[in-house]
Amino acid sequence: MTSSPPPAPRPPRSADPRMQTVEMEALRFETVADSETFGSGPAQVPLAPWKIALMVAAGGALGSILRFGLTVLSPAVTTPTLVEVPWATFWVNMSGCLVLGALTGVLEVRPGRAWMPPLLGTGLCGGFTTFSTVVLEGSAMIGADFPILAMVYAVLTVMVCLGSLLLGMLVGRRLAARPSAASPRPAAPARSAGSAQSPGSAQSPGTPRPASSPEDVS
Repeated sequence: MTSSPPPAPRPPRSADPRMQTVEMEALRFETVADSETFGSGPAQVPLAPWKIALMVAAGGALGSILRFGLTVLSPAVTTPTLVEVPWATFWVNMSGCLVLGALTGVLEVRPGRAWMPPLLGTGLCGGFTTFSTVVLEGSAMIGADFPILAMVYAVLTVMVCLGSLLLGMLVGRRLAARPSAASPRPAAPARSAGSAQSPGSAQSPGTPRPASSPEDVS
């Protein structure tokens, strides 16, 4: 009784001629250029969790102090009968989103320190901006019988902050992609000693120079 030979291994599906289509070729990751993908920036060495917590706390404290100072300089009156548009909160959120977008755009192109995202992004910009205050101020407007003003203020805040974030990312990426002014320029090719001579003075090394005659000396 003879045993049947083992079955031949099946070829991979990628080698199947029926898989060689335009659609399958487009799905291959090897053919995707680096410029067609969105990366998250260069790889960074992660910090310890306690260091990240300290960075976020320090940045958040600084951002909150800055926001409080701006609201003191430009206070808004909110009473049951009188409501002013809180422009200080509006400008704080807009500028904070702009800075956060610029920081994100720069870090996507150029390598940064590992402490920059938690300290400047999550901490400083997160503590500087405040959308909970927007909700509180909108509720006060509605309670003072100004629902249309509250709706306009909320929609305007969201749209302007999103636009500021996108604008900051574009500007940050553009600035980070520019070549640095301190980068060394490519050195010019060195000129040989023979190239500095005029064509008439070129002479082969083995040819002796003719002796000067007395008439030339005189």
